[in-house]
Formats: sequence, C-alpha cells, structure tokens
Amino acid sequence: MNQCLWVAMLATVLLTSAVHAAPAEDRRLARLEATVMSQTLPLQKRIEALRSLHADIIDADGKIHRLFCVWDMLGRSGPVYTTVDDQRFRSLHYGLELTLKAYQDEQALIDDLRAGRCDAGLISGIRALEFNRFSGTLEALGAIPDSTHLQLLVQVLASPRSAEHLADDDYVVLGAAALGESYLYSHSDQLLSVNQLAGKTLGVPRYDQSLLALAAQTGAAVQRGELLAVVDDFVSGRTDAMLAPLIGFHVAGTGKVKAGSGIVNARLSQSTIQLIGRTGRFPIGLAQMLREDFLFKFDSYVKRVETERANIQAGTWFPVSAAQQQALDSQLRELRIQLREQGVYDARMLRLMKRVRCRINPSANECSDERE
Repeated sequence: MNQCLWVAMLATVLLTSAVHAAPAEDRRLARLEATVMSQTLPLQKRIEALRSLHADIIDADGKIHRLFCVWDMLGRSGPVYTTVDDQRFRSLHYGLELTLKAYQDEQALIDDLRAGRCDAGLISGIRALEFNRFSGTLEALGAIPDSTHLQLLVQVLASPRSAEHLADDDYVVLGAAALGESYLYSHSDQLLSVNQLAGKTLGVPRYDQSLLALAAQTGAAVQRGELLAVVDDFVSGRTDAMLAPLIGFHVAGTGKVKAGSGIVNARLSQSTIQLIGRTGRFPIGLAQMLREDFLFKFDSYVKRVETERANIQAGTWFPVSAAQQQALDSQLRELRIQLREQGVYDARMLRLMKRVRCRINPSANECSDERE
C-alpha cells in the first residue's frame, strides 16, 4: 500500500476514534464550529451555527455588541470611516451590532485598543505589524506590486486555513484592505531615486519600520515624525524629500505642494488598513466571518483609494522607466530579506507573497531566486 495513503488512513482511524470517545457535548460544539468555518455552506446556515456556538456572547436583544475604533486622518468624514460605516449594516446580517468611534490620532486609538477601551481597532498595516507579523508583513517593501496581488493575499487571509497565523492569546486579525501605496516624494524631477538622497533631508513616518529601514540606506539626514507632520514638512519645503504612504499626502499635501514638486511613480510598498481585535472579544468563528466580509468589500476599498488618487493632478506624478522600477524592485528584495533575518517580517508571508508574484509573472528573475 502506498505509504502516504496508509498514513492518511491511519490518521482518519485515529481521528474517528477520538470523535467517538469525546463527550456528546464536545462533539456538538465541534460540529457547530466546523459549520461556522466552512466556506462551502450557505451563509445563513453558518450564521445559525455561530449563534448556537456563541450564545453566551449574545445580549438580551439577540445581538453581539462590539465597539470598533476607526483610524481615519479626516475623522468621521474620511473615506476609511465612511467605508466601515457602510460595512456596519452588512454586519447586522449575522447579528453583530457595531458602535463606531473615529480617531484622527492613530496612536491614541492603539493606546485605547491595548487598554481594552476598544474591542477592535482599524489601523494602518504598518502599525498592525506590532500585533501580528503575518498580516503586518503585507506592508513589506516591494512585495505587493498592485491591488490584484493584494486581493489574492486577502483571499488567503480569509481562508480558514490561515486562522492559526492570525491570532494569539491577546489579538486577532479581523481583516485587511487596500489603502494605496508608499512612494518617494521629491521637490525636483531630477531627484527620482532613493539612491540620490545622500546629503538630503528626508522625512519618514516614525512608526514605519519598512520605510525607516530604506531611509537608513540612503545616506540622507532622516527626520522622523508623525505622518501628517512629515507631509507638512515636505510640502512646506523644510525637507528635500519624503517617504510616505499616499493616503498621508492626499490628506495633508494635495493642493499645498510647491510648484515643481511631485511623487516618484515607483511604488515602494503596499499600504493597507487592518482590523485588529482583542481575541477574547472575537471567537474564531466570528473572526472568520469578519475576514470574509473584508474580502467581500475588497473592491469597495480599492475604489475608494482610486477615487482619492484621481484627485491628485496628473502632472504631480514623476514617471520612471521600467528599468528603473526593475532596479528598485531588486534593491527592495534585498532589504526584505535583511528585515526578515532581523525578525521584522514574517518568513511565511514573504514566501506566500513571492508565490503570488511568480504565479502572475512567472518569468520574473526572482522566481529562480530561492532566498525568499
């Protein structure tokens, strides 16, 4: 008999014996959990199983009440908060009653999340790295070329098989969505590469481990600060250049930047928005449904990003050649590997992202490079 088949049969026998030996209540709970986690079953059946499995967290009105704290630099009028507000109504379908609280100060939100004053917090992916390296590595330098690649990865996050990588005793990842990309911003169309920054003043968000690592290689005088302060320093001319996510420039820089300044159109990293919950407030089945909900709303988030991008004048973008982008990608790959070795990035997610890139572009040079 084929050895692999024999091992599989043995595992099945052992599993079946364990199931029969388990108390009836344990078997009932296991069946309910399996129903909730199964993406092949009708949603309504899964919702019914969820309500039976977690009857202890359902309030007297028949709903699960949770407080979601939402980071949006424009507050309640911003695009992120608006999208979450739309999603709140869909959550009612499976009995989740959300109260939303807007934060313009991301650090204040994170402090409240850690203190238990928020059940979950929607924060930037680079700050999510503090809570979960697997999902936070979505922000790795050069690892996600565009939203098509990101969508495939969000599908992986929404798979029940990823659940074990998305939770620990304290926090659980409840979803991820697109928030644009990070770029180099320059006051001159002659300064189009991070390799030209030696001796320049360079603004970088203080919490962005990826962009700070890139900045450290440039030889520039790096000025760290809050994202909006970094953007303000750049548009005011107090720094020669900056590395920052597009969302920050849109909020604080569009329409203010001086003539001749612009964005070098060579992506450095993918920016995401991620929902981080307190594990005790989100059982595995509820967390699974929320991640699937983010996947369902993926296109909505992308459209919001593209709407904001369209508000940036075309002349603001400095074009780069395909050769320049390829050289940058190679440089970023080397830095990704370094950051993995330093324990910043999750090696499993880096391998996964490489598989996605090579699935879409199998002829890329990196596909024969086994280091990542």
